[in-house]
Amino acid sequence: MSNASLKEQLQAVASQLTEKKSPEKANEKTNTDTVDLTIDLTKRNSQRVHQSPAKITRPKPKWLDYAQYGVELLKAYYPACFRAQNDVKPLKKGIKQDLVKRLSLIESIVTEDKACMVKSLSYYVNTAAYHKSMLDGAVRIDLDGNPDGTVTAEEAKYSLEKQQAKRLAKQNTKSGALVNKIV
Repeated sequence: MSNASLKEQLQAVASQLTEKKSPEKANEKTNTDTVDLTIDLTKRNSQRVHQSPAKITRPKPKWLDYAQYGVELLKAYYPACFRAQNDVKPLKKGIKQDLVKRLSLIESIVTEDKACMVKSLSYYVNTAAYHKSMLDGAVRIDLDGNPDGTVTAEEAKYSLEKQQAKRLAKQNTKSGALVNKIV
């Protein structure tokens, strides 16, 4: 039996149930709600069958929302330092301590947002865009966007290795997920 005929049968049953419903029982809950839900689920399932595995998306984890919120706060309070993904610059060594000192002086920011910004700093420096900016001799910047040191060859190599390791781990995770779905 195809999904289309099953869908049509469910719609027919739903319409029969609604026709049998008397006016005085209109406010009462009946099996129609269940049938409507079944029809909706059937539609969703038939859509999933036609989607490729690559298009199925999982909901974003809460920690990622939290980290991205913190980065947006950093961009809002320190726009010269925290920029758009296509304009990321290497940050000064010890910038976390500078950030904590600066945030402690600002009373208008709630403590939770301050903590979020400090925690999100590690997310920011582990993005692909940040690793791409870590080139040998690249100028590091402080919270005000002023130059403060340069990236050494060793730091650039370390950043490149981390970026490649993350890319490889992501590829392995994707290929492992596809193998699990096939099996």
